Amino acid sequence: MPYKSKYFSILADETTDVSQTEQLSLSVRFIKDTEVHEEFCALLQFLQQQAKILHLRFSPNYLNLASLEHMHGQGYDGASNISGKCRGVQARSQELYPLAMYTHCCNHVLNLVISTSSQLPVIRNAMTTILDICVFLSRSAQRVSIFQDNVEREVSGSASRQKLKPICATRWAERHDSIIIFVTLLPAVVSTFEELQQENKRVEVATTAAPLLNSVQKCTFLIAALVMQHTSGIILPISKLLQKKELVIFAVIELIDSVLDILQQNRSNCENVFHKIFDQAVRMNVKNMMLHY
Repeated sequence: MPYKSKYFSILADETTDVSQTEQLSLSVRFIKDTEVHEEFCALLQFLQQQAKILHLRFSPNYLNLASLEHMHGQGYDGASNISGKCRGVQARSQELYPLAMYTHCCNHVLNLVISTSSQLPVIRNAMTTILDICVFLSRSAQRVSIFQDNVEREVSGSASRQKLKPICATRWAERHDSIIIFVTLLPAVVSTFEELQQENKRVEVATTAAPLLNSVQKCTFLIAALVMQHTSGIILPISKLLQKKELVIFAVIELIDSVLDILQQNRSNCENVFHKIFDQAVRMNVKNMMLHY
């Protein structure tokens, strides 16, 4: 690390790569000349997740640091082997470095809150339908070609150059762009699946396309998609701000207060907000699409 800074925090996150191998990324966060810096240190591979073994990985050698004596912060997700109060990595670290305060990743907390609040069947089903459609179309060059032809016919302007964006499986706040694009290209999606359900040579394609077409033609699906688009658009700025290296907590608090005010106004004025969303659904002139319940 090319900087000299006495106090620092450790950031760590676990993930599984495409080979299903557990990986642990380690970074340090510190202040230099009144500016916040964040530096990646190591990507470690391990097969066991016990907190004791993980804690051994948090050593000066792995972090390219002379000592952990001045570690004043720890930032992880909420996994028990990391965040556990008694036997987790953060607890073991605090035994050695009492000033190393643990902070549950704020963006991870935001994601947990959104995912928990999105368990209404109508929202969950709409999200699953969008994901299934993106995956189904992407797995065949022929289906992609048919879809692109319909996009050119059904969608005008710059939107015709857009492509369906798969929904992020883990970051709920990051699904905003995927939903916007899907709603924009919905006429082309409908036309494509109307073609695919008539497929005679490959019965399995037709039998998969038919129920997906039926799902997107339901009024409840369109309303749910527009509600998700509206709500995620309000929350997305917080998610993006929480991922910045130069994050300042006071700016986050100010933005959270602003978003809470907007959400509270939406709740207090829910009938008018919903009427606007419903009117938007009505105005969407989807060719050959008959919405039904």
